[in-house]
Amino acid sequence: MVSVVIPTHNAACYVRRAVDSVLRQSHQGFEILIVDDGSKDNTKEVVEPYLSDPRIHYLHQQNRGPSAAKNLGARASRGDYLAFLDADDFFAANTFETILKVFELTNAAWLNVGVLKISGDVSTVRHPSLPSGDLRLAILADDFITRSPFYPRQEFFTIGMFDEEYWSREDWDINIRMIIAGRRFAIVDEPLYKYTRTEGSLTTSNRRAVYINTEKLLCKHHKRMADAGDREIGRIYAANMWGLARQYFYEIHDPREGIRCVWESLRYNFSFRRLVHPLIHRMGAAFNNR
Repeated sequence: MVSVVIPTHNAACYVRRAVDSVLRQSHQGFEILIVDDGSKDNTKEVVEPYLSDPRIHYLHQQNRGPSAAKNLGARASRGDYLAFLDADDFFAANTFETILKVFELTNAAWLNVGVLKISGDVSTVRHPSLPSGDLRLAILADDFITRSPFYPRQEFFTIGMFDEEYWSREDWDINIRMIIAGRRFAIVDEPLYKYTRTEGSLTTSNRRAVYINTEKLLCKHHKRMADAGDREIGRIYAANMWGLARQYFYEIHDPREGIRCVWESLRYNFSFRRLVHPLIHRMGAAFNNR
């Protein structure tokens, strides 16, 4: 049986579609755990009609974030496999049929699947791919996993579930832990996960929170290993902090945080060329605009 955990926070207008996408699965061996993460809207009323189906359960918690909501649902689940579905997203109708076949054939500990990204009237497919070289360095450099919402139940609990310190970037965190632990994943190059870009979600409405959680993740993994003497990871950490500095400067116009991240980046991989490049870029733009 597949246990589907749907964390939801103020997503009453979307959660029906998520639930319905599970009910329409070609493989009907599932249960649904809707975890209401302290919603202030009418989520409970929207979900109520579904609860006559014994496969569907509603859980409520005070607002503790998506990681805590996913973990609560996972702990309450009974299935052999776990699937995590955000309330404003949905699954393709053949998702469970496909993933169960792949798990059976590969004995994988998790899956990296394709995504159909929907933004207004525009839909694009993101295909999963495998980078060359050391996967440990690749996942620390960037979260190359397209989407990984499927786990055999025991694998999810063995790796330590989602880290509840994170209100975003929790997927990158668990992906890092799975790869460092050497847990094999399989690639399913089908857009089984339908991702909807929703205005007002954490990633679209509060970029600062995303950056704070990103730095928290970099300190947990990258900085810790760099401080232990791994110079290659130190360079990766420096590059990520430099990227974070650019986001502070150019996306939310916070020079104080940007300068702090620049300084941290240069501490781990000093580069005079990198340091002067923004100044040269700005001077060139000013000259061209004269």
